[in-house]
Amino acid sequence: AGPMLCAARVAVRASTAGARALNVGRPGGGRGLASGPSGRHIRSPELEPIRQEMPPEGGYPEISFESQNVKTRGPPGWALWLGLTVMTFWGLHRVGVGNQQRTANKNEKREARMSIAPYLQAEEDVTYHHYLLARLEDEARIMKGVKGWKVGESVYNSKDMWMGPTPLRHPRDDCGEK
Repeated sequence: AGPMLCAARVAVRASTAGARALNVGRPGGGRGLASGPSGRHIRSPELEPIRQEMPPEGGYPEISFESQNVKTRGPPGWALWLGLTVMTFWGLHRVGVGNQQRTANKNEKREARMSIAPYLQAEEDVTYHHYLLARLEDEARIMKGVKGWKVGESVYNSKDMWMGPTPLRHPRDDCGEK
Protein backbone atom coordinates (compact mmCIF):
# COMPACT_ATOMS: atom_id res chain seq x y z
CA ALA A 1 0.00 0.00 0.00
CA GLY A 2 2.92 2.35 0.69
CA PRO A 3 4.53 2.45 -2.81
CA MET A 4 1.12 2.59 -4.53
CA LEU A 5 0.02 5.51 -2.35
CA CYS A 6 3.22 7.41 -3.19
CA ALA A 7 2.70 6.73 -6.90
CA ALA A 8 -0.87 8.05 -6.67
CA ARG A 9 0.32 11.27 -5.00
CA VAL A 10 2.94 11.81 -7.68
CA ALA A 11 0.31 11.29 -10.39
CA VAL A 12 -2.07 13.81 -8.78
CA ARG A 13 0.71 16.39 -8.49
CA ALA A 14 1.74 15.86 -12.09
CA SER A 15 -1.83 16.27 -13.35
CA THR A 16 -2.29 19.40 -11.27
CA ALA A 17 0.94 20.90 -12.59
CA GLY A 18 -0.13 20.04 -16.15
CA ALA A 19 -3.52 21.67 -15.65
CA ARG A 20 -1.85 24.82 -14.36
CA ALA A 21 0.48 24.86 -17.32
CA LEU A 22 -2.50 24.70 -19.70
CA ASN A 23 -4.13 27.60 -17.91
CA VAL A 24 -1.24 30.03 -18.34
CA GLY A 25 -2.29 33.08 -20.35
CA ARG A 26 -6.04 32.39 -20.13
CA PRO A 27 -8.52 34.54 -18.30
CA GLY A 28 -8.35 33.95 -14.57
CA GLY A 29 -4.53 33.68 -14.64
CA GLY A 30 -4.39 29.95 -14.05
CA ARG A 31 -6.33 29.98 -10.81
CA GLY A 32 -9.55 28.32 -9.93
CA LEU A 33 -11.32 26.19 -12.52
CA ALA A 34 -9.37 25.25 -15.62
CA SER A 35 -10.37 23.47 -18.75
CA GLY A 36 -8.12 20.53 -19.42
CA PRO A 37 -7.45 18.66 -22.68
CA SER A 38 -10.49 16.46 -22.12
CA GLY A 39 -12.72 19.43 -21.50
CA ARG A 40 -13.33 18.59 -17.84
CA HIS A 41 -12.92 21.17 -15.14
CA ILE A 42 -10.01 20.53 -12.73
CA ARG A 43 -9.88 22.22 -9.36
CA SER A 44 -6.46 23.04 -7.83
CA PRO A 45 -5.91 21.22 -4.50
CA GLU A 46 -4.17 24.31 -3.14
CA LEU A 47 -7.46 26.23 -3.19
CA GLU A 48 -9.53 23.63 -1.36
CA PRO A 49 -10.57 24.65 2.15
CA ILE A 50 -8.66 23.06 4.99
CA ARG A 51 -10.67 20.36 6.69
CA GLN A 52 -10.06 20.16 10.42
CA GLU A 53 -11.69 17.69 12.74
CA MET A 54 -13.63 19.61 15.32
CA PRO A 55 -15.37 18.57 18.55
CA PRO A 56 -19.07 17.77 18.36
CA GLU A 57 -21.61 20.55 18.79
CA GLY A 58 -21.81 21.48 22.48
CA GLY A 59 -18.40 19.91 23.23
CA TYR A 60 -17.41 16.60 24.73
CA PRO A 61 -19.17 15.34 27.85
CA GLU A 62 -17.35 15.98 31.15
CA ILE A 63 -15.52 13.12 32.79
CA SER A 64 -16.52 12.58 36.37
CA PHE A 65 -13.58 11.46 38.47
CA GLU A 66 -15.57 11.35 41.69
CA SER A 67 -17.75 8.53 40.48
CA GLN A 68 -14.78 6.27 39.80
CA ASN A 69 -13.28 4.41 42.74
CA VAL A 70 -9.62 5.34 42.26
CA LYS A 71 -7.42 3.72 44.89
CA THR A 72 -4.42 5.67 46.14
CA ARG A 73 -1.10 3.90 45.93
CA GLY A 74 1.68 4.33 48.45
CA PRO A 75 1.91 6.53 51.51
CA PRO A 76 0.60 10.11 51.50
CA GLY A 77 2.94 12.99 50.76
CA TRP A 78 3.18 14.18 54.36
CA ALA A 79 4.39 10.71 55.41
CA LEU A 80 7.11 10.75 52.75
CA TRP A 81 8.33 14.17 53.90
CA LEU A 82 8.24 13.09 57.54
CA GLY A 83 10.22 9.93 56.76
CA LEU A 84 12.78 11.89 54.74
CA THR A 85 13.18 14.45 57.53
CA VAL A 86 13.59 11.78 60.22
CA MET A 87 16.17 9.87 58.16
CA THR A 88 18.11 13.07 57.41
CA PHE A 89 18.31 14.11 61.05
CA TRP A 90 19.19 10.56 62.15
CA GLY A 91 22.01 10.51 59.57
CA LEU A 92 23.31 13.88 60.72
CA HIS A 93 23.17 12.67 64.33
CA ARG A 94 25.24 9.59 63.41
CA VAL A 95 27.79 11.81 61.64
CA GLY A 96 28.05 13.99 64.76
CA VAL A 97 28.51 10.94 67.03
CA GLY A 98 31.20 9.62 64.66
CA ASN A 99 33.00 12.96 64.74
CA GLN A 100 32.93 12.99 68.55
CA GLN A 101 34.33 9.45 68.71
CA ARG A 102 37.06 10.28 66.22
CA THR A 103 38.00 13.40 68.20
CA ALA A 104 38.08 11.39 71.43
CA ASN A 105 40.36 8.80 69.80
CA LYS A 106 42.70 11.51 68.52
CA ASN A 107 42.83 13.14 71.97
CA GLU A 108 43.57 9.79 73.62
CA LYS A 109 46.36 9.08 71.15
CA ARG A 110 47.85 12.55 71.68
CA GLU A 111 47.66 12.14 75.47
CA ALA A 112 49.40 8.76 75.25
CA ARG A 113 52.17 10.23 73.12
CA MET A 114 52.57 13.15 75.50
CA SER A 115 52.74 10.82 78.51
CA ILE A 116 55.56 8.71 77.05
CA ALA A 117 57.44 11.72 75.60
CA PRO A 118 59.74 12.08 78.67
CA TYR A 119 60.74 8.41 78.43
CA LEU A 120 61.44 8.73 74.73
CA GLN A 121 63.48 11.88 75.38
CA ALA A 122 65.47 10.07 78.08
CA GLU A 123 66.26 7.27 75.63
CA GLU A 124 67.33 9.82 73.03
CA ASP A 125 69.57 11.55 75.62
CA VAL A 126 71.28 8.27 76.47
CA THR A 127 71.77 7.53 72.77
CA TYR A 128 73.21 11.02 72.27
CA HIS A 129 75.58 10.60 75.22
CA HIS A 130 76.92 7.32 73.79
CA TYR A 131 77.27 8.94 70.38
CA LEU A 132 79.12 11.94 71.88
CA LEU A 133 81.57 9.70 73.79
CA ALA A 134 82.22 7.63 70.66
CA ARG A 135 82.79 10.79 68.62
CA LEU A 136 85.24 12.18 71.19
CA GLU A 137 87.16 8.87 71.25
CA ASP A 138 87.35 8.86 67.46
CA GLU A 139 88.47 12.48 67.42
CA ALA A 140 91.21 11.79 70.00
CA ARG A 141 92.43 8.75 68.00
CA ILE A 142 92.42 10.58 64.66
CA MET A 143 93.95 13.88 65.85
CA LYS A 144 96.56 12.45 68.31
CA GLY A 145 99.48 13.57 66.10
CA VAL A 146 98.34 17.19 65.70
CA LYS A 147 100.05 19.68 68.03
CA GLY A 148 97.74 22.05 69.95
CA TRP A 149 94.56 20.11 69.21
CA LYS A 150 92.10 19.96 72.10
CA VAL A 151 89.64 17.08 71.92
CA GLY A 152 85.98 18.14 72.14
CA GLU A 153 86.65 21.85 71.58
CA SER A 154 84.61 23.42 68.79
CA VAL A 155 86.38 24.90 65.81
CA TYR A 156 83.45 27.27 65.27
CA ASN A 157 82.73 30.56 67.05
CA SER A 158 79.39 29.40 68.48
CA LYS A 159 80.29 29.15 72.14
CA ASP A 160 77.30 31.26 73.21
CA MET A 161 74.63 28.83 72.12
CA TRP A 162 74.17 25.10 72.15
CA MET A 163 73.87 23.38 68.78
CA GLY A 164 72.40 19.93 68.61
CA PRO A 165 74.39 17.11 67.12
CA THR A 166 74.29 16.35 63.46
CA PRO A 167 74.83 12.63 63.24
CA LEU A 168 76.94 11.46 60.37
CA ARG A 169 75.11 8.16 60.26
CA HIS A 170 71.45 7.35 60.10
CA PRO A 171 70.17 5.39 63.14
CA ARG A 172 69.11 2.52 60.89
CA ASP A 173 72.66 2.16 59.57
CA ASP A 174 73.90 1.01 63.02
CA CYS A 175 72.29 -2.45 62.75
CA GLY A 176 72.94 -3.09 66.44
CA GLU A 177 76.60 -1.94 66.43
CA LYS A 178 77.85 0.30 69.24
